Amino acid sequence: MASALGLALLLLSGCGASAPPSAAKPADKAAPANEAAAQVTGDANNGRQLFAAKGCVACHAAPGVPGATGTIGPNLAGIGDRQKRPQLAGNLSNTPENLKRWIKDPGAVKPGTTMPNLNLSDKEADDLVAVLVALR
Repeated sequence: MASALGLALLLLSGCGASAPPSAAKPADKAAPANEAAAQVTGDANNGRQLFAAKGCVACHAAPGVPGATGTIGPNLAGIGDRQKRPQLAGNLSNTPENLKRWIKDPGAVKPGTTMPNLNLSDKEADDLVAVLVALR
């Protein structure tokens, strides 16, 4: 009897287990904002410096980024809030992965875009993404 009870408890404890990886939602789906922050590995402080050093400030306004008052490109206020800005470049779901994809090679995402390819390293792109997802 005791072993039957133990087996039942063991089986029930598995009911709260997380879903298998195959049941995970696709990467292109927009996740809640707190999930986005968990997916970001870059250094936002370095990202703010890169935003100026790479010339992003010349084209984009970005609240909280010194000197980012450009008007040629879109204002980036709210880009970190997927409810306000659900898409990037007109055709991508607004996720940290897609932000990185966009800033690493804009022309591959949106042929004919005027946003230049700055030949960013993965680390630089991660740091810039950390700044962008913080813009609420």
